[in-house]
Amino acid sequence: MAVAFYGLLPRVMYPQEINAYKTVGNGNYNNPSTWNVFDGVTWQAASSKPTHVNDIYIDVGHRLTLTGDEEAKSVFINAQTSAGQKLNLNGYNLDIYGSLQAFDGAAPGTPSGTWNSQNWIGNSSSSSLTFKGSTRVIIPLNSWSGFSTQSRYSVIFEADPGNIFTIEEPIKAVRFTIRSGIVYQKLDTTVLPNFCPTLSFNTETSYYPAGVFGNFVIEDGGTLLTDCNEDIIFRSASVSANLFDLQSGGTLILEGTNPKIEAANFQMDGKVIFRGGATTKSLPAPTFADAGAITSFHDLEIEGNRNVQLPPTLTITGDMTQTGTGEFLSNTSHITFEGDVDQEISGFAFSPLDLTINKSDGEVRFEQDVSVQGSLSMQNGRLNFLDNSLTINSSSSGLLDYQGGSWENLASFTYANPPSTFNSDNGTFPFGDRYQGGVRKVQLLGTHSGGNLTVDYTEYRGADYNAGFVDTDNTPILYRLYSYFNFSGLNSSSNPLELRISADKLIVDEPEDLRLVCTGYAAPGSHKESSDETNLWAIRELTFDDLPGKNFTVGSFRTLSILPATWLSVQAERLGNAGLVKWSVAQHNAHDKFEIYRSSDPIGFRTKIAELSTNEDSEQVGYYSFLDYDYLLNTENYYIIKLIDETGNWSWSPVARLKNPTFKKIEQAYISPNPHRSGKITVWFPDQFNPTNSQVLVHTAQGNLLRSFSYEPFLLSSELESLQAGLYLCTFVGEDATLKVRWIKK
Repeated sequence: MAVAFYGLLPRVMYPQEINAYKTVGNGNYNNPSTWNVFDGVTWQAASSKPTHVNDIYIDVGHRLTLTGDEEAKSVFINAQTSAGQKLNLNGYNLDIYGSLQAFDGAAPGTPSGTWNSQNWIGNSSSSSLTFKGSTRVIIPLNSWSGFSTQSRYSVIFEADPGNIFTIEEPIKAVRFTIRSGIVYQKLDTTVLPNFCPTLSFNTETSYYPAGVFGNFVIEDGGTLLTDCNEDIIFRSASVSANLFDLQSGGTLILEGTNPKIEAANFQMDGKVIFRGGATTKSLPAPTFADAGAITSFHDLEIEGNRNVQLPPTLTITGDMTQTGTGEFLSNTSHITFEGDVDQEISGFAFSPLDLTINKSDGEVRFEQDVSVQGSLSMQNGRLNFLDNSLTINSSSSGLLDYQGGSWENLASFTYANPPSTFNSDNGTFPFGDRYQGGVRKVQLLGTHSGGNLTVDYTEYRGADYNAGFVDTDNTPILYRLYSYFNFSGLNSSSNPLELRISADKLIVDEPEDLRLVCTGYAAPGSHKESSDETNLWAIRELTFDDLPGKNFTVGSFRTLSILPATWLSVQAERLGNAGLVKWSVAQHNAHDKFEIYRSSDPIGFRTKIAELSTNEDSEQVGYYSFLDYDYLLNTENYYIIKLIDETGNWSWSPVARLKNPTFKKIEQAYISPNPHRSGKITVWFPDQFNPTNSQVLVHTAQGNLLRSFSYEPFLLSSELESLQAGLYLCTFVGEDATLKVRWIKK
C-alpha cells in the first residue's frame, strides 16, 4: 500500500533558489570550477565555493569530494545509480543548515527517494554530516530513504537549544550523535501500517564487522523525540545496533505506546519521558534475538495521561516523576534504587511489589506515602520520607531484610504480617534522628503472636539532662532523649522480647552507661547491659505485652561528658606516593592524642595506622596532618580519627575518602543461593574479573576473619557450607580488583 501510495504522488520540480550551486562534473568542493551558480534565470560559472547560505546540487553521474571542512544550506543528491559514491566527505565534516534530499533527473529535478545505490556518501566513520541551525524539516517525506547500504559516514545533530529538527524519511550511517536541540522522528500516519523513519546503520559486512553494529548517542543537552513504536533504531530488519547511549543530561521522549529500541547494549544515564500513546505504555525495550536488555534507567518521567507499566525487575539511579495524569504501575515490579546521587520520587504514592535500596551515597526522597507490598531490602543508603509513612508486606509474601542504611524523617512505620520471629535482619528499623543526628535503630528480638506492627517515632529537639526518676533496679536516670518510639498492632503475648534502641552519634562515655527508658518513667522489664561500642545499644528485656502505650527512648545513668574537641574538618588527598590526611579541631589539650584509622570501606574501621599527640593546650583552632605511605592500592581508602583525652573520653571524626585513580569499580559478584539453606554453593563473577589465582576471605559481620583460601569452586562451596547460620562478608581478591559480597547462611 505504501508503494502504491507513493506512485500516486505528484512529481513536483524543485524550484532552485537564487545563488544555488550545482556540480558541472567530478571535482573538489572548494574548487569554483566544480560549480555553476543559478542567478535567477540561468546557471553561470561560479567564482567561489558554496557557503552556509547556498543550496548545493550534486548532478547526475558526478562525484563531489571535500578536501577540508565545508558548509552548505540544503544538500540535494541525484538519486540515479551512476557515479557510485556521490558525496565523498573524505574524512571531513559538512555542516548543513537546511535539509538533505535526493532528486530524480537533471538538477534541480524532482523529489525522489534514494535508489539502491552503493556508497552514496562516504568514505569513513570520521567523515560526518552535521545538521545545524534552527527549527526545520531536515529530511523531508518522499525525498530520502535508508536504501544506501554503504553509508560510511557519521551524522551529528546540533540544533540551536530548544529548536527541533524533524526527520520524515529513514537515514543510514555508521554513527548518530544528538549534541543539542531536539531531533523529532516523525511517524508517517498517511500509510498503513504507519511508517517510522528509522535511524539505521551501515549493513555492509565486508567493510564493517558482521552482527551488531553502530552507536546512537544522545549527549547532554540533546533530545530524541519519537512517535514510533518500532524501528526507532537498528542495523537491519533483524540485526541490532551496537549501542544506545542516553548520556547524563540527555533526554528521550516517547510518544508511542510500546517503543522498541533494537540495540545490543544500553547506557540509560539520561531522562526518559513518556507522552502520548493510546493505551497503557511500556518502557522502551528491544525485541531482536541479538539485542540486550535494558535493566537500569536513570530518570523516568510521565508527562502524558497514559499509565506506564513497569517491568518485573527495574533499577533506578535517578528520579521518578509524575507531572501528567498517567501513573507508574509498579505493583508487579521489584524496584532497586542505586547510585550515589539524591533521587526524587514525586507526584505519586510509590507502591512497588518489592523494593531494594543499595546506594553508595545520596538519598531517595519520597513526596508521598510509600507502600511496599512485599519485601523491603535495605542494603545501604538513606530513604527520606519527608514526614510521610512507610508500610511493607501488605501482601503477606515478603519481609524486611536490614543490612544497612537509614529511614530519615519517617513519622510512622507499619510492618504488615511480620515473620513470627524477629531477628537482627528482619527486626531492625533504622530511624534517622533529625535533631541529634545519627541513626536511631530500633531492634526487636523475639517470637510474637501475630498482628501488624506499627512503630511511630515522635521527634523533639534536645534531651532532658535532669530526668529525675529511677530505673526498676533503683538506678538514677540522669539523662534521656525527648524523642521517643511507640509500638502498637501486635497481638497480646507474654512471650519474651529484647528491645534495643541505638545511641548512634550521641555522646556516650561507655556503652554500659546506656539505659532504655520511657519519657519520665522507667521502662517495663529489666535492663540488659551492652558492650557494643559500634551500635551503642540501650537494651531492655520485657514481653510483647509491655510494648503498647509506652514511650520508649534512650537514657543514661551517668552524666554525659562533654568531649574536649569540636571537629572542624577532615580531608584526605594524594601527595606524591603517599596519602595526606589533614584535620582541624576547635580546641584541644596538651595531653590529648589522635588515633588514625584506615579502611577499604567507610563503615568498618579496624586498622589503626598511627597515633599522634596534640601540641599544647589551646582554645584556638589546631591543624594536624599525617602522611600514609602504606595506603591500599587496589581499592578506595577511607580515614577516620579518634580523639582521646587525658581522662579516657573519646570522639570520632567524620570519615574522609582518599580517591584512588588506579582503582577500577567493576560489576558485582553474586553468590547463589543467597540466603543459603542447603545445597551446593556457586559464585558468578563479572566478565572483567578473573578468579584464577584469586584469594577468598570470609569475615563475620563484626569483621573477624574466619576463612582464607585460594579460589576453587568446590573448595568455596565446601568452606561456606561448613559455616554456622549468620551474615558473612565474602571478599574475592584478584590481581586487578577486589569484589565484596554479603552472604547469608540460614
